[in-house]
Order: sequence, then structure tokens, then C-alpha cells
Amino acid sequence: MITACIERTHYFAKPGRAAEVLEARRAASRVRTAIGLPAGRITVRADGSDPGPDVEWECRFTDRAARDADLAARAASPDFEAARSHMSSLIDKFERHVLDVANDPETLIDLTDWPMAPEAVTFAGPRGTLTGFLYLPPGDGPFPCMVTNHGSGLTSETKDICKPSVAATLLQWGIACLFPHRWGYGRSDGLYWRDEVTAAYGTDEYDSQLRNRLDAEADDVVAALSYAKSRHEIDADRVGVMGSSFGGTVSLLAATKEPGFRCMIDFAGAAMNWERAPKLRSHMIEAANSLTQPSFFIQAENDYSIGPTNDIAAALKGSDLTVESHIFPTFGVTDEEGHLFEKHGPMIWGPHVRRFLDQHL
Repeated sequence: MITACIERTHYFAKPGRAAEVLEARRAASRVRTAIGLPAGRITVRADGSDPGPDVEWECRFTDRAARDADLAARAASPDFEAARSHMSSLIDKFERHVLDVANDPETLIDLTDWPMAPEAVTFAGPRGTLTGFLYLPPGDGPFPCMVTNHGSGLTSETKDICKPSVAATLLQWGIACLFPHRWGYGRSDGLYWRDEVTAAYGTDEYDSQLRNRLDAEADDVVAALSYAKSRHEIDADRVGVMGSSFGGTVSLLAATKEPGFRCMIDFAGAAMNWERAPKLRSHMIEAANSLTQPSFFIQAENDYSIGPTNDIAAALKGSDLTVESHIFPTFGVTDEEGHLFEKHGPMIWGPHVRRFLDQHL
């Protein structure tokens, strides 16, 4: 798929005039800015023994039509024509190259005029009907998709219900996002997790109840995969799973249950329970050893515990599985801010996750 177009111009200076060529190219870029065009990027030959151009200019366009409009604006500007004429007196040779970009990790879909208001959907879960929110990027599809999972705080009273910041990050990469509400959360029926995990935090009974509850929630995530595959806008062979906190835990467990997930990303799964819930911890490590998909474990350094990422990565070291892990520097001041890194830090983790998805989704 062609995602952009690049124009490159090469300037070969007359003997002794390379510095003047560079200044002339800078002047031309200033003219471009004055007439409302992007300045572009200027590079110079680093090694005098290199036979290449003394100066190179490059500019990226969304497509060939945008580049043609840029050419027309240059031709209509007397100041730019004067800059071009001056450059001609300084060079022995000029080259122009126009390239189509087939795969550019820097290209983002412009969502300025795209409503980040998802479609509310319902689908069958193992314990009853579930609600979800489906975001689709601009275009015709079918799109790859990430099933993106919420944490423990999504109650029936919560108004922050559909995670648009993470969805927007995916959509600008051309990836759809299905955000399911698991049984007992948000807009889905059922018992909220604390109505089922009733034991005191940190007790052995709490540990057992929580492990069983999250394992059951992972079945809801598998049901969300089935729904995503049923949509004609989604590429059924390119659906991954990701989530944060409880959402990270159920993403890991769901990927173990369903190898149809292409890849898995776990942000801070069980970070608030890692040291206090050894049964859950063992269950997650055992599950990680059963993964078949490429997997990525991510946390901020000031999360409640970075044990989940460090311990799971250590357990998988030396395996044949494609596993990545990254502890990012401190995010905010408190452990809660660090724990919410997935929700509030896409500008930091985004390039790393996009590279991972480009390779594995």
C-alpha cells in the first residue's frame, strides 16, 4: 500500500561553491515557508570523497496530488522562481527524484475531522450478552484490529467508558479498536469483580477468588475476538489483544486460551496484586509459558510493581517465543500515575508499540 510520496532534489555545486549552494537552498526553503509550503529538510554531503550531491533537499507529501499542488504553488511564485534561477548559476548538475513510500512507520492517518465516537455493539459472552465499542479508521477496510481491554475501575456508574485516547492512537496507524466491557463492568450485565471477589485484599482466599475471576473474564475477551472476526470491516486473520492492569492480565490469559490472536500486549497486568497474590502470579507465569503469539510486556518504572514485566520476561528468556519487554522511565509522580501509563502515555509508548504491531499484527 502506498502511504506517502517524497520529492528529493540533488544539487552538485560548481567547484568551490558548495557553501553558496547550501545558502541558496536555505533561501529557497524560506521562500517556501513564506508562500505557505513546508520548508522541507536540507542535508549536506558529510564526506568530501563521496561522489554524491553537495546539497540535498527532501519533502514528504501525503500523495502525488499534494506534491503536484506544491509544484504549482512554486511555479506561481516570482520569489521562488528567482531563487531557482540563482541556484542554477551555482551548480553544474541538478537531479529530481519522486518516490512513493510503500511502508512508512512515520506516516499517520489524519484524524482531525474523524469523529472518535465508536459504534456501540453487543455480542454473546459465556455468561450473558456483553457490550463493546468499536472504532474504525477512515477508509474501506478490512482493517487489522486490536481487542483493547479495560482495568478494574470500569463500574456501571463510570462515564469514562470507551478509552478514546488509546483508540485514536491505533486508528491513526490504520488499526481498528474493539473495546469490550467484560461481564460485570460498565455497560455489560453481571457482577462487578468486587461483588465476586469478596475476601480481604492480600488474603489467600482473595488470591484464589481473583485468579478464578480473571480467568473467567479472559473468556469474555475470547468472545470479543469472535465478534471482531464476524465484522466485514475487520481482517479476521489480523486481530491482536492488548490491555492494562486487569486488562493486561486478561489479555495474557485470553491469548493463551485462543491462539487466533495474532499478538498480545500486556501493560501492567496484575501490578497492584503481584506481591500479594502468589496464585495469580503463578497462573500468569504459567500462562505466559503457554503463549504461541509474539508478546510485549510494558510498564512505567513507578508503577505499583514492575514485577509482572520483569518476572514474566525472565521466565520466558531463552524460549522460542518472540517476547519483548520494556520498563519505561517514571511517568508522573505517584504509583497510580505510573500505573495509568497505557491510558495517558501513548505519545511515549506509541512508536514502540507501532513497530511491534507492524511486525506481528
